[in-house]
Amino acid sequence: MDRERLRHRGWRAAGVCVPVAVLVLGVLLPTAAGQDAAGRNIYEEQLRVQLDRQVAEAREVGVDGGGWFSFAFFHFDDASARTDRTLRQYQLRGWGSANVQGVQRAYVRALMGYDDWNAGQNPDEPHGDQFSGFEVERAWYEFDLGQMLKNETGQRPAVGLRVKVGREFAEIGTGLVLSMPLDMVRFNTYVGDWEFDALLGKTISDTRNIDDSAAVADHHQRCIWGGQLTYTGLTRHRPFAYFLENNDHTRPDPADPAQSYDYSSRYVGLGSRGSLFLPKLRYQAEVVGEFGQTYSAGATDRQDDICAMASDLLLEYLFGGPMKPKVSLEHLWASGDDDRELSATATVRGNRPGTKDHAFNAFGFRDTGLAFSPRVSNLHMYAVGAGFFPLEKCGKMFEGLEVGSKVFLFHKSSTGPLSDTTATESSRWLGWEWDVYCNWRITSDLSWTIRYGAFMPGGAYQDDSCRQFLLTALNLSF
Repeated sequence: MDRERLRHRGWRAAGVCVPVAVLVLGVLLPTAAGQDAAGRNIYEEQLRVQLDRQVAEAREVGVDGGGWFSFAFFHFDDASARTDRTLRQYQLRGWGSANVQGVQRAYVRALMGYDDWNAGQNPDEPHGDQFSGFEVERAWYEFDLGQMLKNETGQRPAVGLRVKVGREFAEIGTGLVLSMPLDMVRFNTYVGDWEFDALLGKTISDTRNIDDSAAVADHHQRCIWGGQLTYTGLTRHRPFAYFLENNDHTRPDPADPAQSYDYSSRYVGLGSRGSLFLPKLRYQAEVVGEFGQTYSAGATDRQDDICAMASDLLLEYLFGGPMKPKVSLEHLWASGDDDRELSATATVRGNRPGTKDHAFNAFGFRDTGLAFSPRVSNLHMYAVGAGFFPLEKCGKMFEGLEVGSKVFLFHKSSTGPLSDTTATESSRWLGWEWDVYCNWRITSDLSWTIRYGAFMPGGAYQDDSCRQFLLTALNLSF
């Protein structure tokens, strides 16, 4: 038995892959770079929600400002490199907002960060740690004509228009297709019970590409535009329909005369949010078709068609009462391509030339497990979760302490590859994962989270060693 398997087996107890820390506390919370980014995306999404809530709380304040310090610790198994990696991440944010009677609003947030890796473990910079420098995360101005008319008359007008310009987080539908920051212009208008959103933007160039090919993986230049129509006249449902187009202008670095890159796609989606049968039974549902053109593996002058689909259904029941328990059930499906060679998300060793590409690829976000965290392509995912607030009666300090768990089952939707290129066996069974977490809002300015995930690979993997991902983070606002 090799040393790597012995190391993983040391984490196991009675056949269950659970660390000692989890047993003591009871409940806790792609390529090397790609796997790291995928697991950290879940933490970053949780942090984004906290920061966006902060913007909402500042809406009624004329001028406001502050800061946010975050420390996060990540320890995870890198399956492709057959090693583990440890990262300590320090981030300092400063923000400011202005509000003129709700009619004109502006917000800016900047970030400085430092990534402290264990020696030799940085997958992007093998020679050391990384200082991220100064980055503008958000910077936007918004004008609300509807609010201006409401201020004058005291009543909501029948027609409203809101325009936002700048760098802001963009989402369409339930976030399955688009859930990322863009430099954009966004329009929101309503007429009676109909609401229409439109956006025109471009990607932030140094963010990670949806194409995992080495020449374009760490940067992209894409123009993204589209619109969504939502009906708000129903009491318990908010159905919507949308169209989104992505035009790829990314240049490979270094240039490759033997391979061209262009993944330009269009998405047509339908869905709804609301409650079903019971007021406390919430749901969100979305189905989307993808079309477009892409260069296949080894192609330089001829593009092939994209024809793919995806769907997601989430049910969540909030019990209410003591400890506020909740349970959730989710099914996520994304089509795959049988003739792709190694990866569902890369041009290199991707689609076979002269064939349609049926692998779904988009710019959205879904929680697909902390340790496994595959991209939403060639995937069936079934997830069951539960959470509650066990100490809400133990004083104000513990009211915001939530613990929970989530179990994932993964299966390929086709015989082709997925985003994890180590799944090389013919079986469609990918495996299962168990995540546990604890989120604690200690005070209004201080929060702490810890989450642990263990993925047990299935028949699609030659190496069936347990993969683990542990993160813990402390966030302080001031």
